[in-house]
Amino acid sequence: MLRRLIKRGVFVGTALVGLEAAYAVLRPSPSLEEFDPSGEFGHPDKPSLRVAVLGDSSVTAPGVAGPEEIWVSLVAERLAETHYVDLKSFAVGGSMAHDLVFDQLEEAILFGPDIVFVSVGANDAIKGVPIRKFVSSLDRLIAELADTGATVLHSGVGDLGTIPRLYPPLSTLMTRRSLKFDRAHWEIARRHGTTVVPHRNDNRDMWTADLSLWSPDLFHVNAAGHARWADITWRVLKPLV
Repeated sequence: MLRRLIKRGVFVGTALVGLEAAYAVLRPSPSLEEFDPSGEFGHPDKPSLRVAVLGDSSVTAPGVAGPEEIWVSLVAERLAETHYVDLKSFAVGGSMAHDLVFDQLEEAILFGPDIVFVSVGANDAIKGVPIRKFVSSLDRLIAELADTGATVLHSGVGDLGTIPRLYPPLSTLMTRRSLKFDRAHWEIARRHGTTVVPHRNDNRDMWTADLSLWSPDLFHVNAAGHARWADITWRVLKPLV
């Protein structure tokens, strides 16, 4: 009898999370334009700096008004105070770690970057990619980028449970699951001598309570959210430049 009740409870819990996930995905939302932040920043007389960014919609930025509002563009503007920056984005919305390995890595290396940003992991966590597969893909990606001699910074994975489109118990599940993916970033960074931007350490209550950081689809961040990401990234990058 007890086993039946436990099994029934597990089934109901799983079904509820499944329904929550389906609702989050299928719930109508506005269609948002994506952007390419690639461009040149600063005066050509300054020392040149090549910056590559690999990633997902955290880089293509549905929810902002234009590429100048994307976090990596804001970081490039700050770099341009002392350098002539050639920023090239290879990011594609919806990408997971294995997509970066097979679709973005080769071109990024051929670009010959001095600095590389890697923003990936949220889609892997949300779409149910096994953590071992994510670790394997991310390890290969970071290893090959580190071998170029470039300064490599990766995003880690923020607390996905703060996404307004998600409700308990799915939001609680995503908080726990995204933590595992964030820890994978830190472990791989230690292994290859790269750097993680600690987005997950940002004020959780603010991201949960302040909808002014989120786009109308309640899934992607808006310009205010990107500005906050840029500030956190710059604090980490500035001492390395």
